Amino acid sequence: MTEIMYTWDDLDKDANLILQQINCSNWIPDYIVGVKRGGLIPAIVLSHRFNKPLIMMSCQLRDSSDKEVRLYEVEEISNDKNILIVDDICDSGITMSQIILKFYTNGFAIDNIKTCSLIYNTNQKFIVDYYSKEINRLTENRWIIFPWENK
Repeated sequence: MTEIMYTWDDLDKDANLILQQINCSNWIPDYIVGVKRGGLIPAIVLSHRFNKPLIMMSCQLRDSSDKEVRLYEVEEISNDKNILIVDDICDSGITMSQIILKFYTNGFAIDNIKTCSLIYNTNQKFIVDYYSKEINRLTENRWIIFPWENK
């Protein structure tokens, strides 16, 4: 498996691209939700660019034995608010699917929840609303190293 180094400059460019996509969609988030750990840095960047509050959530299906989806501070959010869920990569789609399910069970409407990731694997069932780069895991065996990861 080859490694691809994702840089801070990539993050800046990709955050701008996602910001443009969202602005063109006529849907603006009221809150940015960062999926810990990988989604927190891009979520912070988007939170600043949109000037919207940031909320953290936990859904570590790959790197943790704790598989519970935890939404921190979500009980303080009215379920009619627009929520943008941010992760660094949507690879299998399982994490985003679990997160969306958690929001729906907390009474949020489908139109109020949008998802985005810096990198989107097109070879899986979940479709993110906004992304900057795509890969296809069926044909591309690349591992992306983000600058905020511990190698």
